[in-house]
Amino acid sequence: MKQILKIGLDSAAPFPLHSDYNSPVFEGFEVDMIRAVAEVLDLELHYEVSLWKTILEKLYKGELDMICSAVTMTTSRQMILEFSKPYLKFQLCAVINQGDDLTDLNDFKNKRIGIRTATEAEKYVMTQFPGNVTVHTDTNNELYKKLLARKIDVLIDDSPIVGGFLAQHKALQIGMFMPGTESEYAIAMKKGDLKLQQQINKTLVLLKENGVYGAIYEKWFDHIKLI
Repeated sequence: MKQILKIGLDSAAPFPLHSDYNSPVFEGFEVDMIRAVAEVLDLELHYEVSLWKTILEKLYKGELDMICSAVTMTTSRQMILEFSKPYLKFQLCAVINQGDDLTDLNDFKNKRIGIRTATEAEKYVMTQFPGNVTVHTDTNNELYKKLLARKIDVLIDDSPIVGGFLAQHKALQIGMFMPGTESEYAIAMKKGDLKLQQQINKTLVLLKENGVYGAIYEKWFDHIKLI
């Protein structure tokens, strides 16, 4: 009998990492990657969808077995959760409307900045730009709609997610990559779940060695600049 794992999934679908679970086609880089991991380890995956601001808490409480949904591996999170080997490097970047100008940090003065709640981008903005007006949203769609409607001047988001939205909205562009924000995504697990961590780490290494990871990466990020 296959081992069943309950996986937390961000309801605010950060495509191309993954699409909306309830859409006709559930797909994305992380969907393909974790499916490949599950095939090697003979796992059955059960997804549970939740808002990002609650998903890490659910994992910490043991209501989930893992999260594979654009989880930035940070020092503070490593204190309360286990993480796999990183599987994707990225950077925070600033998105603006076409025709607007943004080339360095000084250009952020007096700008209204949009960010998603409970993200590393939010922490960065609140630390880096404490004097700016900030607008916080629960979902990616809300955030990008506010920028398109010019209710905010700029938004800060992870580069893979930005790439997905820019493919949909040609009126937007990357103004700049934020200096010093190079980060990595990893699979998050319950603290102490070292056996599962070890199994996943070995599988991620295998998938890179046998070319499966490379093929998945090229499929989803061939035209997206991540860092």
